[in-house]
Amino acid sequence: MEFILTDSIKTDLAKVDIEFEKSLRPWWEELRPFLPAPGEEPGYDLLPAMVINAYRWAGNGHRLTIQMANLIRIINLANLIHLRVKDVEEGQEHNQEMQFAILIGDYIYGRVLKLLGETEADKLLDQFAVMIARINEGMVMKYKLDSGLDEYLSRGRAPFYANAFSSAARMQDWDPPHVALYEAVGQNLGLALEMIYVYKQPDMGYRYLRQAESGYQRLVQSGFIRNTALHNIIQAIWDDEEVVGSGV
Repeated sequence: MEFILTDSIKTDLAKVDIEFEKSLRPWWEELRPFLPAPGEEPGYDLLPAMVINAYRWAGNGHRLTIQMANLIRIINLANLIHLRVKDVEEGQEHNQEMQFAILIGDYIYGRVLKLLGETEADKLLDQFAVMIARINEGMVMKYKLDSGLDEYLSRGRAPFYANAFSSAARMQDWDPPHVALYEAVGQNLGLALEMIYVYKQPDMGYRYLRQAESGYQRLVQSGFIRNTALHNIIQAIWDDEEVVGSGV
């Protein structure tokens, strides 16, 4: 995914890492065991990279872009912690370590809302609260209702990408129809990337990619946006030789 994790994006991700550690003090040392090892969570860097892109493409400033990528990475960590607890708790009694994991995950969610209130993006508080609720609903679908991959991603991962793009547009005071369209582009593009590169399901991923491309073309046709970088990423996925021969 070199077309996503460019040198420029990697530079900004390093800045996000610094903000990430600062934001989670004084619990950083306790949280370190919960951080994914390199390569353990293929989508771990993909998500903040797409947040950075979403904010850049919408015309937001660099400082806000880093702050928002950091906040969404923090929410993703809380989600990963809760998912890991669910993975190991079947048939086991809650021990002290598991109880701490649940509490620290809940603490992180609250920490995000506090940090959001301290930024220039405090008008997004309601939107982030709804996103967290939708993510938790996705976890319920996965573990209690035994949903399939497509259903889980639509409920558990889509809110991350949808929120990244819609919040980026709202911070630029776009009108509601264009916010909704940009949100749909981001959600479909994010799900396409996860399906193709994280879960290795190109057939399903290309369905989302077609929807992302269609939404982008509607933005272009309306005369509202013509973003070469966004179009280039969509095209790069279509042209990627690693998946182009998969029969799609």
